[in-house]
Amino acid sequence: MASYEKAPSMPLTAQHSSFVKEDLEGQDPVESLSRDEKAADDPHGTTSTPKYTIKWWKETWNNAVHEGKWPRVAYCVLGFVFVVGWVGIMLGLVGTEVKYENENSKGMAHREGNHNNRSSASNDQLNGLIMLKGSLINFDIEKRALTVTWSGLYVNNSKEVPVDLGNAEDPKSAVYSDGIEIYRDLSSGPYNASYLWDDGYTYWEWAYKIDNATVKPIGVIGMHPWDSFDTDITFTQRYQKNAWVQPLLGYPLDQWQGQIVFVANNIWWSKLYKTNGSAVMDVAGVQLADSTLNWRFDYSYKDICDPSEITINWDTNDVNTLPGDCHLTVTFIGRRPPLLIFCAIAAVAVNWTCAIFIFILTCEAIIMRRSYMLQGTDILSMCFTALFALPTIRSLLPGAPAYGAIIDLVGILPCTLIVALCAVCVSVAKLNKRYRNRKDE
Repeated sequence: MASYEKAPSMPLTAQHSSFVKEDLEGQDPVESLSRDEKAADDPHGTTSTPKYTIKWWKETWNNAVHEGKWPRVAYCVLGFVFVVGWVGIMLGLVGTEVKYENENSKGMAHREGNHNNRSSASNDQLNGLIMLKGSLINFDIEKRALTVTWSGLYVNNSKEVPVDLGNAEDPKSAVYSDGIEIYRDLSSGPYNASYLWDDGYTYWEWAYKIDNATVKPIGVIGMHPWDSFDTDITFTQRYQKNAWVQPLLGYPLDQWQGQIVFVANNIWWSKLYKTNGSAVMDVAGVQLADSTLNWRFDYSYKDICDPSEITINWDTNDVNTLPGDCHLTVTFIGRRPPLLIFCAIAAVAVNWTCAIFIFILTCEAIIMRRSYMLQGTDILSMCFTALFALPTIRSLLPGAPAYGAIIDLVGILPCTLIVALCAVCVSVAKLNKRYRNRKDE
C-alpha cells in the first residue's frame, strides 16, 4: 500500500519557530540564525554563503523576516502600488468616456447653408442649417432598442456654434411659427409644385414631397426651444458569421448596429402648396449628447440633400438638377466601453487563477501524496467555497446578459467544473485516508 508523506515536524523552540526544518534522514534540527548570530559563531566568515545565489537570497530574506522591518515595508509598498495602479487605470478608462462624449458633441455637419430652409416669419430663404440633437436615454438589450430624445438645432454658418432651434430670445436662432414636422423611416422625392400668391400670380417650381402623405409625423420642432420627440431605434448584429462580436453571445465584445431615416417638412410651405408633407427641408446633420450606462454608441450620417454632393447646380425650377431622394440617414454602432471590457477580462482572469491554484493544491495533496495537506478541513472548505463563489463573480459583471454567452463557456463553466472535480477528489481522498487509519488501528 502506498504511503503518504507526513507533515513536517513542529519547531523545537519558540524563538526560531519559523526557521526550523526537519532533516529527511533524521538529523538534528538546523536553525536559521540571524546575521549577528552567524558572525558570532563564525568570526572569520569561513562558512559564509556566496552573495546573490539562491541560498543567499533565502538566508537574507529569512533574516529580514526575523527582524520584521523591510518585509513590512515591501508589502506596504506593493499594496500602495496596486492601489495607485488601479486608480490610474480607472481614471484612464473614464477619460476615454469623456473623450468619446466630446467627439459625439462635435460630430455634426459644418457647412455653408443651402436655400431650401424657409422661414415662415418673413417668407424669405435662410442661409442657416437645421440639425437634430439627440440625447441618449436608454438601451434595452431585451428589446434591442435604443431610446433617443431629439430636439432641433440651428446654425447660420460653419463658423458659429449651433444653438437651440425655435428660441425667439436668441438672435442666432430661427423660429418657425407653424413648426417643422419630422417623419421617420420615409424618404421624399421631387414633384412639380405650384402655388397661387396673393397678387394672383401662380408660381411654378419643383419641391420635395414625402413618399407617403398619409403617415403622421413623429414630432414637431422649431416653434419653441423645448420642442422634442422620442424614437426607439431597433438594433441588430453588425457582423455576420462572427460569434465573438454577435449581440449578447459575444459579451463583452459584441457589436450592434441600428439605423433611422429622418425627413423634415415645413408646415407653412405645405399649407401654401395645399399638400401634406410637400415642403421637405434639408436636415443637415446630427449631434449626440449624454451617454448610456455600460454602452458606447458611435454614429455616422449621410445627408443626400447636401448640395455639395450634387455635381450640378441645384435649381428648384429644374427637376433635372435635383437629387432623386431627400432624407437624412443616421447609423448607430453600439459596443461595450473599455471599462466594461476590462472588468469582464479581469473577472475571467480571477476565475482561472483561483481554479488553477485549487487544482495545483489538489494534485499536490493527492497525486504527490502529501497527506498533511489533507489534515483538517482547510483544502476541502476552500474547494466548496470557491465552487459557489466563482459563479457569483459573473453576476457582478456590469451589463452582463443571461447565462449562455461565450464568456460563460470560456471563463465561468470550465473553472466551476475544475473546482467541482477538485472538491470531489479531496472528499474521496479524505474518506480513503480515514478508512486506512481505521484499518491500521
